Amino acid sequence: MKISNMALSNVKGNLYRYVMYYLSNAFAVTAFFIFANFVFHPSLNFKNIGGHPVAQMGVINSMVACQVIIVMFSVLFVGYSTSIFLKSRGREFGLLSLYGMTTNQIRKYVLIENTIISILSIGTGILSGVVFSKLFLMAMEAFMDINLPFNISFKALGITALIFFTLFEIVSTLMLFKIKNKEIIQQIKSSKMPKEMPKFSKKKSILGVSLLILGYGIAWIVEGALVPLAMIPVIFIVVTGSYFIFTQFSIAVANKVLKNENIIYKKTNIISYSQMIFKLQDTAKVLFLAATLGAITFTATETIYSFFTEISSISGIDTPEDIAIIQKGETLKDKQSIERVKEILKKYDLKTNEFHTVKNIKVKNESKKANDSIREEILLISNTDYNKLAVFQGKDKIEVKENEVVYNFPYEVFGYNGKPEKIKKYPLETAILSLNEEANEYRVSGEIHGGVMSLNKLGYFDAFILNDKDYNHILEMTKEDNIVIYNGIKLEKWKNSFDASVEIEEMLGSKYQGNYYSKSIPYKDIRKSFGLTLFIGFFIAFLFFIASGSIIYFKLFNEVKQDKVEYDILRKIGTTEKEINKVITKQIGIIFFLPFVVSTTHSLFALKSLSNLLQRNLFANGLVVALGYLVFQVIYFIIIRTMYIRKVKYN
Repeated sequence: MKISNMALSNVKGNLYRYVMYYLSNAFAVTAFFIFANFVFHPSLNFKNIGGHPVAQMGVINSMVACQVIIVMFSVLFVGYSTSIFLKSRGREFGLLSLYGMTTNQIRKYVLIENTIISILSIGTGILSGVVFSKLFLMAMEAFMDINLPFNISFKALGITALIFFTLFEIVSTLMLFKIKNKEIIQQIKSSKMPKEMPKFSKKKSILGVSLLILGYGIAWIVEGALVPLAMIPVIFIVVTGSYFIFTQFSIAVANKVLKNENIIYKKTNIISYSQMIFKLQDTAKVLFLAATLGAITFTATETIYSFFTEISSISGIDTPEDIAIIQKGETLKDKQSIERVKEILKKYDLKTNEFHTVKNIKVKNESKKANDSIREEILLISNTDYNKLAVFQGKDKIEVKENEVVYNFPYEVFGYNGKPEKIKKYPLETAILSLNEEANEYRVSGEIHGGVMSLNKLGYFDAFILNDKDYNHILEMTKEDNIVIYNGIKLEKWKNSFDASVEIEEMLGSKYQGNYYSKSIPYKDIRKSFGLTLFIGFFIAFLFFIASGSIIYFKLFNEVKQDKVEYDILRKIGTTEKEINKVITKQIGIIFFLPFVVSTTHSLFALKSLSNLLQRNLFANGLVVALGYLVFQVIYFIIIRTMYIRKVKYN
């Protein structure tokens, strides 16, 4: 029989061994092809895509980056899974060696096997990519507001096939050098050697727990600008601690359980847990790797999802008012347009919570001559108008005395701990305000950070709050050219106001250009970008999620023959199928869900650091993502358990 025929027969006869390896590789190929087909789409060019070219370039660059990540993932995944295959088949290679095959012939035999699987994976992946490309293009149409008709790029097809075939062959070839004659002989003998009770180090177990507590503690308390600085050390501490948790502490816990008579002698626990300590020892490094992959997956997804849900505040569009209209010059007495705005909002069933009209005075701050950092043009607002707006926004009222002003800086100032700080932004003790060649000096009695009007989006930066008497005195001397009327609207559901906002913008026309702002318009554009990032992030995260589950799958099914022998012995001594199924469920469940629990815990503490950085509670976002992954994990477990039980029973 030819070596190629032997390899083909082995693949057919041991399909269960290869199915997850094959499907995972096919999934990676599918993902790469879909993104490549999108990047090479003929409609995707800067001339006919809406939006800013820089933004569109960022979108395409993210696609390319995603492809690079998929290839890097595939290198690691294929290398690791191939390594597991080779280690688990030492006895098989030993028998082939005894039948006269040389090490080079065995390597050739395995290479042919891997080539068969690679070709099948590439073929299936590209076919799946063609099928799902239409759905992906439809999603991108929604995200990017462009027309992307269904198209299959032969360039993308050729690049995908070439890259992955080369990748699979190179990685497989490199892994083959692990096959050595000495290892073959040892593998033949190893199956007959009795297993020794796993040992663990108390010091390393305690070190693992201590490192996790330390890493979690730092992640919990670090705040503000210290979060990025602490990130690398915390990751190193937690990863190191996780390694000792799986390789030492888990064995210690299992050993403790075996010595607990109340647990071990209850029903089938003696069977389940007596083997569990050996499975934990054999799979410790695999579980550590799966937990690390899972932590990366969950943390990345929770972070992206959190940014997606907090778009308005993170992107800087979380202004005091949802819609702002400035009237000045020729539009100062345009009451008709303001009434029309109200009609449009009513037309779209948008409930208005607040509609404020505030008269501001534009003056010159002569103090600029004494300090260049001071703005020459500044707005004045009366004490009464400020308090009226502040009350609606949950801010404290203030009282400004005569001949004094309070400086209103439009932004909150945050310190290194991420909390607001009262850092003085106006450098002088006095302000000299000039209007119509008349100047008056006022004492700057205080500062307030955070504006009550959305002026910073309409070309105005800061303001002075004046006593009502001083304000009215200046107002009497003010000409219409120096009056700025601010109309601020607060909506009940501003995220639903995009269509109304666009219609208002069209109705106001060019005379209000630069004097109209609705945060639903930039929100929609930013949401598209974040939505696309979220989509790509979920896609890559799901790839890593499949990988972490597949690694455990490989480890379980490569030892299924030995497990079958043990379960056959249990049947012979009278153990029922129901009891055996319970034993299998417990053993697989612990192996399968232990990395998930560790990964979820890691990610939630990482999310706490992000919460500290953004000064927002993102824990609910983490729970939503964790729950979503748990659903997938349970489905994955049920499928694996069913396949495993069937293999143990019937093969």
